[in-house]
Amino acid sequence: MVFAILGLMLLGTQSDAYQEFSKHSNGMDEYVFIQSRPCETGLRDSGYALSFTGSIMLKQVNEDGTVSDQICSDQ
Repeated sequence: MVFAILGLMLLGTQSDAYQEFSKHSNGMDEYVFIQSRPCETGLRDSGYALSFTGSIMLKQVNEDGTVSDQICSDQ
């Protein structure tokens, strides 16, 4: 499963969605697995969601090492 996710991410590195994700990223190269939640790609109040499959499974760690519980949220 991890290899499939990484493969999709590598294939998508040139896509418009990935370029937009990079633009809104905090620059941290650390991610954590989260419970899969339905989410479409796009900018939200909780950050930029990059979803190849219609759900989010990885969350980027904040600069202070924390992980927000807001996922795919506009609140």
